Amino acid sequence: MSTFLLPLSEFNRIHQVIHGTIKDEGNPGKACTLFACIGALILNKHYKIPARAVAGGFALCVEPEKVMFFGRDGGGTVEFDEDGFHMWVQTETHVIDFMSPLYQEAFQDVQQEVAIPRRMLQKRLSDEAPDLNQLKKAGDYFTMPDPELSERLIDHVLDRPINTDIIHIAETWFGTRRGKQKPSLTIGSNDGLVRDLRLPATVARGAW
Repeated sequence: MSTFLLPLSEFNRIHQVIHGTIKDEGNPGKACTLFACIGALILNKHYKIPARAVAGGFALCVEPEKVMFFGRDGGGTVEFDEDGFHMWVQTETHVIDFMSPLYQEAFQDVQQEVAIPRRMLQKRLSDEAPDLNQLKKAGDYFTMPDPELSERLIDHVLDRPINTDIIHIAETWFGTRRGKQKPSLTIGSNDGLVRDLRLPATVARGAW
């Protein structure tokens, strides 16, 4: 099985389009639901790769013996619910997190002592650690998917008209898989406001 489903350049293209679409709506490092929902849509529609957004607890070793958790510390376990979770893209063979170049921003309030590098997270399911205690070296990961939480969060995303607009804008901006990526996109709103979206410079350099 191939280490990656997508080459780094195509991972970065999807990341930049999503990041560029949502960056003016708040902290993109806290927008894992949109990264996952839009990323899954693009993989399904443009790459014909069956993919879905999955939510739950998530842990990644970012340097030896230093583990980053999405969720809450439950005293030796990771607890997660609507107020503390992560969402990623899952295919039949891989876990992909199109938000991974923004882990610095996601953990800026709690990981001051670790400079988290901007890398692509695209890992084979077969390489997942068996449990949290086995996260020893950089790149080791462990997921705690919750199907019911995933369904509730996806419904919540799709129930908000602003989110469905964002998803549509991002997918339109992506264009076609073989087409050249446009560096900017002009959008207008019902109140007559016109905005120019531009691809951010932030990209993954290397992989976990």
